[in-house]
Amino acid sequence: MKGSLTLRVTLAFVLIVAASAAGLGLYLYHAFVGEIARRDDIALLGKLRQVQQLLGSPGAQSLLRERPQYFRDTMSGQENSLVRILDADGQVLLDINSPGERYPQPPAADGAGYPPILAWTSRAGAPGQVVSGTARLGGQQPVRITVARVYADRTAMFARYRRQIVLACALAALLAGLLAAFLLVRGLRPLRAIAAHAALVRPGRLDSQLESANAPRELRPLIDALNAMLVRLHDGYTRLSGFSADLAHEFRTPVNNLLGQTQVALAQRRSPDHYEDLLASNVEELERLSRMVDSMLFLARAQQEDVVPVRENLAVEDEYARMVEFFEGMAEERGIVLDCAGSGTVRADPQLLRRALANLLSNAIRHACPGSTVTLAAATVAGATELSVTNRGDPIAAHDLPHLFERFYRADASRSAGAGSTGLGLSIVSAIMTLHGGRAEVRPGPGLTRFVLLFP
Repeated sequence: MKGSLTLRVTLAFVLIVAASAAGLGLYLYHAFVGEIARRDDIALLGKLRQVQQLLGSPGAQSLLRERPQYFRDTMSGQENSLVRILDADGQVLLDINSPGERYPQPPAADGAGYPPILAWTSRAGAPGQVVSGTARLGGQQPVRITVARVYADRTAMFARYRRQIVLACALAALLAGLLAAFLLVRGLRPLRAIAAHAALVRPGRLDSQLESANAPRELRPLIDALNAMLVRLHDGYTRLSGFSADLAHEFRTPVNNLLGQTQVALAQRRSPDHYEDLLASNVEELERLSRMVDSMLFLARAQQEDVVPVRENLAVEDEYARMVEFFEGMAEERGIVLDCAGSGTVRADPQLLRRALANLLSNAIRHACPGSTVTLAAATVAGATELSVTNRGDPIAAHDLPHLFERFYRADASRSAGAGSTGLGLSIVSAIMTLHGGRAEVRPGPGLTRFVLLFP
């Protein structure tokens, strides 16, 4: 189970419970020991007080002289209780000490305060306590009383209590480990279901979604993120499949043209003029293929996240003047007038901006009505800069508008090469605007078609 989350969490839970139980047990043990010690101190002081009262009663002298066993029986009560009585000269009047223990002589209490209690150790290694006080024998003769006790039974009791605490901590840790493992196995069941569902995901099953209704609340963000990822993958896979099909179709036409023309030319001998015409036609098809490959490579690079355009502050009127100068000849052939309106500054990559404007302007000239005007305008709206290219011509059908910026899409029904178009120009424009954090839009109007570039 190396690297197992269940094992690591279970061990961590066991350690936490064991440490908590050990801390609680240690606290209870010290509290128990303190309470027993307090009770023993009270009992030892009570025994001293009892001896003092007995010695102060009338007839205590004759009782001490004639019946010392009375003190032995009533004062010791147990073999671990020791009593010693000394007169003012230090002579021993009574010594109940059958084990022959040697214990210290503590100072007697003075005044009304409690006498000090000293700790000592018996010959057997058991702990003991001793306290001393004074009394007047028969109410006359001063005597000194020393009461001691050996707590061998208490030591054994504390040892049993420690063993019970250790056993309880071990059992608590074991029970916590089993419970944690059980709960983790049950708690991770939704994750195993997610893993099982993820294992079924295939290129053709990217549209399958994970159920989040019955999932724990903590896992719903993960499930939602996975579902969103599957949606993106499905969308990307669908677009890639469509792109592959469109690419094969677009390549098939010029390749078939090249192949068919060449095969016909090789079927029999031709004149040099015919071969020249064939080569010229093949060059046109190859140029179209070259433009298509270049456009596809640009779109592929534009989709990479590490591509960052080099932005500069560009004067809009200068860029428009450059475009008008470049397309002036193409416009004159169709009797179209190029007009520039508006000014300002846009922050963009010069080469990419010029490529986007060139694509829009060439489309506008190609689809504009002869003798009309194509207008290049600039405006600032809601903090964004809008560059637009507007032409008069046949309106774009409503069902074509959502697809204009898709690769290889053409608004007409034909998929022919028509005028050398690759069907990638508007896709390139959209990709360029995405690199700049903006977007490209088409805004049709009565007799007008307006393409807009929005720069943030």
